Amino acid sequence: MLGIGLGWLVARRRPFSARLAWMLTLPGLRNIARAKELAALLDIGPGMRVLDAGAGPGRLTMLFAERVGPDGTVTALDVQPGMLELVRRRAAERGLTNVRLLLADLGQGTLAAFEPASYDRAVLVHVLGETDDPAAALRDVAAALVPGGRVAIVEHLGDPHYVRYRRVRELAESVGLRLIGERRSRFGHTTIWEKPIDTATKGAA
Repeated sequence: MLGIGLGWLVARRRPFSARLAWMLTLPGLRNIARAKELAALLDIGPGMRVLDAGAGPGRLTMLFAERVGPDGTVTALDVQPGMLELVRRRAAERGLTNVRLLLADLGQGTLAAFEPASYDRAVLVHVLGETDDPAAALRDVAAALVPGGRVAIVEHLGDPHYVRYRRVRELAESVGLRLIGERRSRFGHTTIWEKPIDTATKGAA
């Protein structure tokens, strides 16, 4: 317990260190954002292009890659090379060839500039609070979604960079996303957002 407590304190530093990736595979943390549940909420299926933004060691990436199959792709985006190396290893161990690695910092315009309207689905699990500019980070993700694309945002009180529900709504709505589903409890919240088909993303360059 002491080790986990010290790890939590260190985890308050941004970004979450790749040296603490083991914490993201603990049973309790795995239950916070169940990969199968998120895949169902987002209706992830064969042939889709999925963005795992802030992928960490790739816990969600692996199941999503299995869901989209050989005709789809899952892009694991992270700001730390160490995290992406863990993703690469896990994908290789599972024989998954549809996993892409993208070294980038959300909010810097990389997705908007180089991969606009490229993804059908996206997930951000405990990511917004780790970014320097959450609004810019969401604007980046929204720009990368195809019209009608969806993004799941997961926040839990156990995360040292927890973002409150009201703040998530403010941020998502400010970049033109539309709320289409949510699950809330005293411990956190999961919201599902859609990029409107008939309007451009607000604030996009």
